[in-house]
Amino acid sequence: MRMDLSNLLAENEWHALVARDDAASFFQTPTWSSLVALLAGWSAAALAARVDGELVAALPFVKHERRGFIALESMPFGTYGGVVLSSAAPPDAAAALLDAFGRAARALRVSRASAVDFAGRLAGDSAGFQSQRDEAQVLELGQSFEELWSGFKPSLRNKVRKAKSAGVTVRPAVSLDDFLAYHEMLEECSLGWGTPNVFTRDFFAALFETGGEAVQMLLAVQNDLVIAGDLNFLWKDTVFNWGNVSKNSARSLAANTLLHTHAIELAVAGERRTYNLGSSAGIKGVESFKSAFGTSRVSYRTYFVEKKWYRTLKAVVARGA
Repeated sequence: MRMDLSNLLAENEWHALVARDDAASFFQTPTWSSLVALLAGWSAAALAARVDGELVAALPFVKHERRGFIALESMPFGTYGGVVLSSAAPPDAAAALLDAFGRAARALRVSRASAVDFAGRLAGDSAGFQSQRDEAQVLELGQSFEELWSGFKPSLRNKVRKAKSAGVTVRPAVSLDDFLAYHEMLEECSLGWGTPNVFTRDFFAALFETGGEAVQMLLAVQNDLVIAGDLNFLWKDTVFNWGNVSKNSARSLAANTLLHTHAIELAVAGERRTYNLGSSAGIKGVESFKSAFGTSRVSYRTYFVEKKWYRTLKAVVARGA
């Protein structure tokens, strides 16, 4: 059986491949790639594997060009990438795509490449990739909401009650203004985090227009004012939590805890199986907050290759700073 690799991938067949793969996520769809491509310096790409002309596997990724250097990522911003497979894919399809990704990474101006492999399909010993172990915190939803609620830490349940007693309610985002309100809160939070916000108004406008049923944005409201927001992506039986933001003036109200709790209740009602809170990037306070919901830790690997000259340049810049 001959397998052909190329970078030619039509959007309709890309969508169909992701829809057939039970281990795939929204972040491997052309919709998400197109959204990321709206950001400054980013563009969408993918590698395709075919057998007798039929698409059997793909590796979506995005390119980021900054100051003349290029990074290749599948996928960035805390989302999951890696290979999408059909049942017709040969056993070596994932390895072949990673090899092709490694060849793309050897281009002169490429400084680094990485693939977040939540489905466990890649082997980083090929193409010169190294790997690092990461953990996501995931809440299994095979119980009633009442049973899950009883498993929350008492301090967390008290925060939910505190938010409700302060008159905080939750409603879905239903308009462009709602999505732009989330963007404004993200801008405010980014200042506090000391991290520039790369997600523009245009990104959130496009998310509202094109995200469809995969996008769930919940807003916390007090006295008719939006004070916090939670953005989730729904894909098959999983809810992927992507971002939790709030106004600085509302942080003492525990609105974000209420938003997560409401999202979990909706997930149970929708017969989802998992609520994935993602990685905590080693931040102890974030880890503790997620653990309070009764989450378990799920390991996955990120495969990466970084050019020696780029590591040297980073070290020089770090010393200068």
